[in-house]
Amino acid sequence: MLIVQRFGPRPVAFGVFAWSLAMGVCFFVARSVHHVGISSGASAAAYWFAGILTMLVGSWLGWRHRTGTAFVAPVLAWLVLVPFAFASEFLRAGFLGGLWRGFVVAALIGFVVSTLEAVLLVAFATLGRIAGGVLHEGDAADAVIIPPRIR
Repeated sequence: MLIVQRFGPRPVAFGVFAWSLAMGVCFFVARSVHHVGISSGASAAAYWFAGILTMLVGSWLGWRHRTGTAFVAPVLAWLVLVPFAFASEFLRAGFLGGLWRGFVVAALIGFVVSTLEAVLLVAFATLGRIAGGVLHEGDAADAVIIPPRIR
């Protein structure tokens, strides 16, 4: 017996893009501490907000059966993070210094941040997928059962 389960399209592109923008803003706030009126308390809050939001988005991706998107979403977040990294370094070191430091921050720190986001997203997407499976265990509305061939 073969059971094939059909999942309808569950678009998550808008949510992942909104999450990546929020990550860019959080990175900007965290890196621009004591510049343009950003306090160290706001910087700490940005780190907490980014972590909690990443966990929630990971769980949401797992719940929506898009665990594979959790592997790709940090790449989008890194692409969105690059302009925010340059902007924060321009504020901190001026144009020429910010240009050089922006490359370093975008390449090295952006890579570390994206790796951490990937770990959190995949872990929580897996937990969200498990929770979705446990809570919808008896729901076979999308299941197609193909009987075995009898010769």
